[in-house]
Amino acid sequence: MEVLRELLSSHSNLLPDARRAANALLASLSFADVAKSVFDALLALDLDDLDAGPRAGGYLEPSEAAWEAIEKVVAPSFHDLERRVQLRHEDEATELCKGIVVGLYRAERHGFELLEYAEDCPSELAGRAIDIWQRRRRHYTLPRTFIEKFTPEWDWLVR
Repeated sequence: MEVLRELLSSHSNLLPDARRAANALLASLSFADVAKSVFDALLALDLDDLDAGPRAGGYLEPSEAAWEAIEKVVAPSFHDLERRVQLRHEDEATELCKGIVVGLYRAERHGFELLEYAEDCPSELAGRAIDIWQRRRRHYTLPRTFIEKFTPEWDWLVR
């Protein structure tokens, strides 16, 4: 990143092209790709990722450790969603939110090793993704047809 800053500061004429390229890169997002990424990351979790047990400040329950591991896997997508919402990249934020929700839904339906310790985690994280996405548009919801097709058992997302 530092090299890019130096390059752009020494060649300010490249700045408009660099911004266009960055915006094009941000715009090349599909919910299906995001969903696959979230799904694959959750399926890759196993009991070795469950860091439960004694700690300096007490004892970490397996359920808390599972939540932490799952949240850690989804956190980069949440950060990206927050950034796109702040930048007002509405279409990209919507695609990212839909992808996070679908990835979590598929992982919950498919099942993954840590799910037995954190059963409600995927649906609660999906709700958190919706909350982030709705920050600038309180009255918006994901399209009902989208929810019915991709997350039918999570119809509460559009109530």
